[in-house]
Amino acid sequence: MKDILKAVVAIIIILIAIKIIGAILGLLVGLAVAGLVVYGGVKLLEGPRNG
Repeated sequence: MKDILKAVVAIIIILIAIKIIGAILGLLVGLAVAGLVVYGGVKLLEGPRNG
């Protein structure tokens, strides 16, 4: 019985870890995309002035 309980707890912990990792990856991808958009916008705005 204890082995089954340990297995269930381990599965729950793994699922929670996967959810957390997925959320962190989602945030990192979101930040990377936002950074590229801002960088591209700044470059577009700077372009005509320097040209």
